Amino acid sequence: MIISKTPLRISFAGGGTDIRSYYKHNKFGAVLSSSIDSYIYVSIKKQTSLFEKYRLNYSQTELVDDLEKIENPIIRECLRYLEIDDRLYIGAIADVPASTGLGSSSSFCVGLLNALYKFKGEIISPHRLAEDAAHIECDVLKRPMGKQDHFAAALGGINYFCFNDDETVSVSPLNISHKNLKIFTDSLVMFWTGITRPSESVLEEQVNKNKNNTDVLNIMKDQALELSKILTEEELSLRKVGDLLNKGWEYKKTLASKISNQSIDDWYTKALNHGALGGKISGAGGGGFFTLVATPSKHKELFYELGEVGLTHHSIGLDSAGTIINEIK
Repeated sequence: MIISKTPLRISFAGGGTDIRSYYKHNKFGAVLSSSIDSYIYVSIKKQTSLFEKYRLNYSQTELVDDLEKIENPIIRECLRYLEIDDRLYIGAIADVPASTGLGSSSSFCVGLLNALYKFKGEIISPHRLAEDAAHIECDVLKRPMGKQDHFAAALGGINYFCFNDDETVSVSPLNISHKNLKIFTDSLVMFWTGITRPSESVLEEQVNKNKNNTDVLNIMKDQALELSKILTEEELSLRKVGDLLNKGWEYKKTLASKISNQSIDDWYTKALNHGALGGKISGAGGGGFFTLVATPSKHKELFYELGEVGLTHHSIGLDSAGTIINEIK
């Protein structure tokens, strides 16, 4: 059995500029993000003719003999893309619910491709894995999304990504000191809103409005570089980090009508009133996870106050490995 372990991600700045309708017309998009220690696990096992050709077990179960009848679009298109015709069991489990803004579909796609390439006996780079996964979701399935999630999942770590108008992606791992990394990691708190939503419902409107939102997106792109500089300064200022995240969240809310709502705005205001320096809803918006920056001395207060309004604390750390493979013989 081949098992891949692939991280989810938090995007801190520049989200939305990794979408083709933006970077194709503005030279490049830029995102600062990090993979986190919440994962998606994909298992693959060859099986005998005693079973259906494809036994799929994720949030649903599928038992089918024909590739075209596979309902899960990522599994179907990954098998087609790699021209795999073997009888397979494919299973997937995750540390967090799907459709929560942490890039789960892209992590699943990267992890599945990683396992399938291992199954075929082919060795490819993490960068190629990300490119293939982005191709399947953006080009084959034509989902209204960007490419940042695939690269964060495949490569791991904290990175400054440039999405160039020639479709290449430049990756600059952040040269952050151990001291600053600990200060930054220790400041992060995440809360589950209890709201799941298909990202397409938010991103379709955002993509359609990208031309009108160009000025805002240009500022958000610049924030990715600005935040990378703040995190690599000799003395890290959490106040600067929080202020930039706060400004980025205010800009993000203007991109589409479903990114925020009254409940999300109220929760965010409450967080700021009880010690958060800044933060944002992860992913497309509309629900999912709140990521906040606050000095550790304020964390208990945030746990209590946001717990009182129904939010659940989710403990996180940062991941540095990206997608990896284990094989059980």
